[in-house]
Amino acid sequence: MKDRRVMTTPIVAFANHKGGTGKSTITLQTAYYLAQRAGIPDGKRILVVDFDPQGNTSTRLTRMDDLSDLGGTRTAELFNPDLAEVVPVATQSGADLIYSLKNDLELDDIELEDLSVFQHPQKHIRKLAASGKYAAILLDCPPARSRKLIAALTSATNIIVPVEVSGFARDGLEGLIRSVEIARQVNEDIEISGVVINKYSSRSDRHRREKGRLKEALGDLLMDERLSFRTPIDEANCEAIPIWSMSKGSARTAAKEVKLVCEEIIARTGIQLAKKVSKKR
Repeated sequence: MKDRRVMTTPIVAFANHKGGTGKSTITLQTAYYLAQRAGIPDGKRILVVDFDPQGNTSTRLTRMDDLSDLGGTRTAELFNPDLAEVVPVATQSGADLIYSLKNDLELDDIELEDLSVFQHPQKHIRKLAASGKYAAILLDCPPARSRKLIAALTSATNIIVPVEVSGFARDGLEGLIRSVEIARQVNEDIEISGVVINKYSSRSDRHRREKGRLKEALGDLLMDERLSFRTPIDEANCEAIPIWSMSKGSARTAAKEVKLVCEEIIARTGIQLAKKVSKKR
């Protein structure tokens, strides 16, 4: 694994070729954690770019269903090489956002453009990374190989891959690796920094077996921390709130898991937090 500590702003893509693995869930909760809890340096912010035309991450971060009058820059506009200025919008979550509309047809129609269109967002996102404004940029990716996915991977420095422990988990990984190979033609420095298991049940013999197989296949790429199958995480996403805002007992357990996963993502991708000043006795 390459050392990213020298990079000023890690650009972290949450990606998998399979849908329903928790990409948006983990993007959201990581954004909440970084913006509200992690202790990023003073004056820095977190930016989220929603490459998924379903727009779930955008509607959750803004807590708005209709974003058509929101203003600012939409993800679809990043595919325009002549875009003069990128204007992220500030959200109630504390994170800035480049957004997709709910069921964003313009972003969907990127698939009808020339293949080279996937290279354009990199210029805009890397310019934001170089501005010094952001401690991290998080990219929520669509499922399946597409120009949008390749564009996100081309823009990224690091990839976090959420998986479920099913027999098809490795199929999604293999598909993603092929997409990474395409992205490396433009961005040779991109790396898969970790694979995180989502919706895990320690009581399931099948889950334990599949986790063992993933560990054997992936080695240190498989993250130590994982998310269990817990209803409060889905409820938090539906309510567009951080998991730690929920008060019931099972939510507290889920919040601990989310915190540990976020902290491992921070460590693996080299996101810089503020230095803690030790108190003199």
